[in-house]
Amino acid sequence: MADNPRHQGAVISAGVLLGTGLGGFVDGILLHQLLQWHNMLSSRLPPTDLVAMKVNMFWDGLFHAFTWLVTAIGIGLLWRAGKRPEVPWSTRTFVGSLSLGWGAFNVVEGLIDHQWLGIHHVHPGANQLAWDVGFLLFGALLVVGGWALIRAGREHSRPRGAPVRRVAGERLAAGRT
Repeated sequence: MADNPRHQGAVISAGVLLGTGLGGFVDGILLHQLLQWHNMLSSRLPPTDLVAMKVNMFWDGLFHAFTWLVTAIGIGLLWRAGKRPEVPWSTRTFVGSLSLGWGAFNVVEGLIDHQWLGIHHVHPGANQLAWDVGFLLFGALLVVGGWALIRAGREHSRPRGAPVRRVAGERLAAGRT
């Protein structure tokens, strides 16, 4: 077990921001650009002519700028955490934080943009509510899975540089991440 689990907050904060930014990139790249299911304002301003397409592209660009900024801040926080020897490293904690951030992004963005503001839907048209609910459920699963991994990481993290105990040539759980 880590000497002081509170020190994991630096890694968790960085991971949540990185997960938020990377989850936003998955949304923007996959749903906006590759599949072209929607744009930021496609329910309010359908991209049916060049002007509407340009306005949607501008708002998609603002969305990507936001996700880039969140990702950059997450990298900065991770860099700072890496310089602190009291911060324990745990793959479970970090991956859980990434998942938590991505899931939180999906839930917040899905509730605000898809449900409350209605500025776009995951896949407009027939069954759009099912797609929106699926997006929210996927986000909720990522949050729950991320939270569980973070908790598991608390039990399996160790301060950097701590020796790994071995029994019969196998790494003990305290040394695994």
